[in-house]
Amino acid sequence: MSPELIELLKYMEHSTDEVSEVCKSERIQKMHRRICQIKASEKTEVKYMQSWEEKILIKQEGIAEGRLEEKQELMRKLSNKFSIEQIAEMLEIDISEVENIIKELAK
Repeated sequence: MSPELIELLKYMEHSTDEVSEVCKSERIQKMHRRICQIKASEKTEVKYMQSWEEKILIKQEGIAEGRLEEKQELMRKLSNKFSIEQIAEMLEIDISEVENIIKELAK
């Protein structure tokens, strides 16, 4: 392994001024200075946190949307063969949710 990679791993384990000062890699020192700037600036820190939270929300929404689409597709296939109660039991969801999905599919 390269010495710079070893220094980076040490820095990632203990991201302190002391570890950064010992590093010979200018890139690690530059990265440490930038991290310190970000931590010192509340505005920048808030911006990064909001960005991080937005990414999580987008991912969660995508997962939920995908599940809804899967349920709708399954609903299309099942609605011709089973009652609303049977579908709700198979999918482990409320009957009202099955009814709402069927209404949405009918639009």
